[in-house]
Formats: sequence, C-alpha cells, structure tokens
Amino acid sequence: MQVVTKKQLIDRLWNGKGVGDDALTSCVQELRRALGDDPRSPRFVETRHRRGYRLLLPVTSAAIATDSALLPPLDKPSIAVLPFRNRSGNPEQEYFADGLAEDLITGLSRVSWLFVIARNSSFVFRSEKVDARTIGDRLGVRYLVEGSVRRAGPRLRLTVQLIEAATGNHLWADKYDGSLEEVFDFQDRTVVSLVGAMEPKLRAAEILRARRKPPENLDAFDLYLQAVPRLASFSPQGIAEAIGLLGRAVALSPDYAQALADAAVCRVVRPTLGYSPDPYRDLREAAELSRRALESDPTDTVALEVAAFVAVLAERNYEVGWDLVEKALAINPNDARAWNRLGWISAWAGEFERAMTASEKAMRLSPLDPQWGFSPKYALASALCWDGRSEEALPWVRRAFQERPEHTGIHLLFIGALWLSGRHVEAREAARNHVAMVPGFSLSHTRKFCPARGMSGHEQYFDALREAGLPE
Repeated sequence: MQVVTKKQLIDRLWNGKGVGDDALTSCVQELRRALGDDPRSPRFVETRHRRGYRLLLPVTSAAIATDSALLPPLDKPSIAVLPFRNRSGNPEQEYFADGLAEDLITGLSRVSWLFVIARNSSFVFRSEKVDARTIGDRLGVRYLVEGSVRRAGPRLRLTVQLIEAATGNHLWADKYDGSLEEVFDFQDRTVVSLVGAMEPKLRAAEILRARRKPPENLDAFDLYLQAVPRLASFSPQGIAEAIGLLGRAVALSPDYAQALADAAVCRVVRPTLGYSPDPYRDLREAAELSRRALESDPTDTVALEVAAFVAVLAERNYEVGWDLVEKALAINPNDARAWNRLGWISAWAGEFERAMTASEKAMRLSPLDPQWGFSPKYALASALCWDGRSEEALPWVRRAFQERPEHTGIHLLFIGALWLSGRHVEAREAARNHVAMVPGFSLSHTRKFCPARGMSGHEQYFDALREAGLPE
C-alpha cells in the first residue's frame, strides 16, 4: 500500500481545519491500541519518518473481521485488570469495586510502553472460574491484576495482586485501608499508589524477560529494556553500554521514541558527570536525539520529560523545561519520572520548595523503583543543601549514595553537604576519595556543565567543594 502523508490525512479527516500533528498522532495511537499493533514492529500501520503512514495489509473483508482470535498474540508488555471481587457481603459495594478496577485501567493505560486490555474484555471473566494462564491466553496478555474489596463496619480494605499469566506466579501484592467516610479520596489515593507501585515491577519483570533471550533474538524493545538498568547505574561503563544497546534499538526501529529519548539522556548526562570524551558533541547529539524522539511521538511522556531535561542541561532553558514536563504530567499525572524531572529542573533553577514538593511526590508514587528510585532522593537532598538546609540533606544523600555508589554527582553532593554542615574532617576525606575515584576531576569543568542557575545557595555549594579540597 502507498504512503499517505500527514497533510493528506489531516485534510481528509478534519476538512482542512487548523489541526496539528499531535491530534493525528493521538488518533493513530488509539487505532494501534485497538488493533494490538506495535509501532516498533508493526503489522497493520507503519510510520514513515517525516512523511506519514502506510497500511501494511490489503483492505479486505477478512482484514476488518472483528474476531480478536484472528489477531496474533502481542509481543510486548500487556496487562489486563480483572473485575475486583466484592467480599463485603453487600451488593451495593459492587459499584465501588468496579470503579476501582476501571480507574486502575485508566491509570495503567497512561504508561506509554504498556498495552492495557479494555474493561469490556477483561470484565467478561467476572463470573468465570478459570486460571490465570487460561485468562492470559484468551486475552493475549502477559500480566493480570486481581483484587478484592472487603468492608468491616466503616472500614474498607483493598487487596491487590500482580500475576504473571503464563506461570501464575505472584509478582507483587499489597493491602490498602480506608474508610467509608473518605471513600472517593481513598479510591483516588489507592489508584495513584497502585500505578506507582506496579509500573517499576512490570518494568523489572520485562527486563528480566529480555535478559533471558538469546542475543540473536533481541528486538528493539528488548534492547531498550537491557539498556535501562545500565543507564540507571550512571557509571561510565554502564552509560557506554546503554549507548550501544540503544543505538542498536534505534537502528532496528528508527521512530522508537523512548529509545531515542533515553539515548539522549545518555549523552546529556555525561558532561555533567565528568566523563564525556567530547562534552560539546554529546550535548549536540542529545539535542538531536531528543528532537527526533518528540517528532516521532509528541504525546510520549518519556520523550516529553527527556526533552525538558535536555533543554535545561544543554541550553539552560528552564522555562521550556518546565513547560515540557508539565505537558508530560498533563498526559500522565502519576508518572514518577516526570515528577522527578520537575524536581531536578526546579532545584537547578533555584525554586527549592517546588523542587522538594515534586521530589517527594515522585517518591510517594514509586517508592521502590529499582532503576530510578535513587534519583528523587538525590534531587531532594540537592534542593535541601542548596536551600541552606545541609543537615536535613545528609540523610537523603546518604540513602541515594547507598543505592548508586558509582554516581559522581552524588559523591559531590555528599562532600558539599558534609562541609556545609560543619563536618570538615569527613568532607576532606570524602573529597580525597572522590579524586581517587575520578583522577582527572576538575571543579571548573563540573561547574561549567552543571545547569544550576547560580543562586546564592548554588554558589555556597561550589565554594564548599573548593574548601573541602577538590582541585580547581
């Protein structure tokens, strides 16, 4: 089938009205979701970079059949939320159990890399007694969410389990308690907590799945997953390995927004961490990769939040950074990484209270994230230190340090917080250890590529690093 340009589609669908690419991209995403189509290895609709879209199958009566059994299983992370069981003994509580499950479906559907089965399909299992594997096979999903609601007097208890469909193994479970007096607030808070807890668990399970695959069978998504923990290590070797994996992913799928975005992160953080072979080239490449990610999918929250990060780290454009991360949060208000980016941008800009609030929100949303859980702690510690509250910063920077001992930025914050807290002997010892770990360290280089705006708290911090003995 021939390529149809974006302009042709907009003119045909909106009769020439002033509609931008974002609206068209959203429509294509909804179409793919309905078809179970993966943009990285499409079976129905192919994106042609900077041109438009191409239908891969001929349009026949068979091609538009509605029987979902004709579609092959999804080769991507997919999940179904089953109807929550009402164990209250009160039929009137059925609406509350259904409302919780429906809100969870909505919340999970905002996770851009996850395919979520619609309510009308997953709720057909309300009265069927079948095992997890059978449900997974019939819905074509890898993961299931089961839950139950119990009422005891004025108290409510929700129990939720995340299950691997193929094995029936329980990957995660938790309980949430509330009261009838605050039932709607309880529903909102619980759904936010559920999405925040499940997303890193699902990501970790998918990373483990990708590691089990033979190298010759890796596709773009598997390569991306293998790159995630390497990038999150923030070590020189880890980032170098992530760059290689993400480069292979983009070669297989040039329009893969999340792989492009994380490739941009790899480049943009190296100059600030002090181990870039060519800082200015890294910054240029980060800006280009971020631009391609956003162009590929302007509604992808990862692409938006990374574009915000790059705008600040590469260009010191805090206003653009705030605007982009706010767009990401408008799409998915439960995105812990977007809240974390907001915390960092605000801390660098000198908006310390805003930084603390955003960092605390990120930690509440995803308190046990094995890849990115250290970052909001580090951001909170930075904001506290730069706001003149170094004693309060120390416990947080120690926790971040324990999770990422190779992260050079956390080392520096630890030195600065110690010095500003009056612990000069410890600060000097930490400074000596840092120089031994990073032999070519230069304080002037670090300051040059640090995106801190230059508020008084930032200046006092760099003075403290110098006084602690770090070489200029």
